Amino acid sequence: MALCMPDDLLLTGATGFVGYYLSHALAARGRPFRALVRDTSDLRHLATLGKWCTPVQGDLTDPDSLYDALQGVETVIHAAALVSLEDRREDELLEVNGTGTANLVNMMLQASTRRLVYLGSVAALDRLDGGPTTTVSDRWPAERPDTAYARSKFAAEREVWRGQAEGLSVGAVYPTTILGAGDWTGTNTPSLWHYVGEGGKFYPMGSTGFVDVRDVVRAVFAVVERDQDRDRFLLNAGNLTWKTFFEQVGRSIGLPPPAFGLNRWQSAMLWPVAGIWGGINNAAPRITRASHRTAQAKYRYDGDPYVAATGNSYIPLKVTIEEIGKAFRMSRSMGNGLPATFLPVLTVGE
Repeated sequence: MALCMPDDLLLTGATGFVGYYLSHALAARGRPFRALVRDTSDLRHLATLGKWCTPVQGDLTDPDSLYDALQGVETVIHAAALVSLEDRREDELLEVNGTGTANLVNMMLQASTRRLVYLGSVAALDRLDGGPTTTVSDRWPAERPDTAYARSKFAAEREVWRGQAEGLSVGAVYPTTILGAGDWTGTNTPSLWHYVGEGGKFYPMGSTGFVDVRDVVRAVFAVVERDQDRDRFLLNAGNLTWKTFFEQVGRSIGLPPPAFGLNRWQSAMLWPVAGIWGGINNAAPRITRASHRTAQAKYRYDGDPYVAATGNSYIPLKVTIEEIGKAFRMSRSMGNGLPATFLPVLTVGE
């Protein structure tokens, strides 16, 4: 990625979990970019990027604002998404992820923006619980996706490839569960270290794939640099059971891991109670129907074709988990409410 190019790159989702790492890695590489932000966005971390980042007002649900933000833009990295495993938020998920992506594609076509690099999700692929290993070729679900989030990402996926059919150059990456340091008490995977740190007792009996957030950033950069239409990569550093994952998290912070496995029928009994309790307290339930089904599923993924195509290797999961654990311990030692901490981004792509 060449240095000191004009800010013809627009990043959506810059204030999110993956967006943090993308934006800081772009700045570390000396790559100017525009960050699409809403008037309610927290811009503190973007303000630290100085001349490399230009925030521009816009909203995926407001096509006119997108058109204005796209003027002079050559490439869009679309990392914005609403992530939730609460099926009661389906309308909101579809509006932001599905309709929002449709709006972005339409305005890119109108503004003659050439290239879209999309951060997708394996939730939109044809993965089967207990079935064969999922590859990037498993493009469309054989059946309607069974969670609201998966349906919204499936809708976004269709809009992205509609854009390609109508003239956009498109590349996409599909990460499995993205691991990184960040907001320990939020809704992304850093909260799993907090769960163990607080003495969490239970783990689901399923299995899934995992990948370091820095590998996701490196893959996005690779797709931008390769500039090949229809580039598609599933990103997966390895498959683990949740039991093994939590054991490694426990070791990374020097605390016991959850000791009790919840099988399907046990977690199926818990999610309705958690939903009622969340409704009473006006809070998101810790266990939902969707999270129960996803965590109990036994998924396997193949991320090797990405390595073969780009020459990039994955950070070993054991290293990732240990480094996140170190960041968590450092955050705890600060003694002021477990502040968010992040993995170093200067090594991204090196």
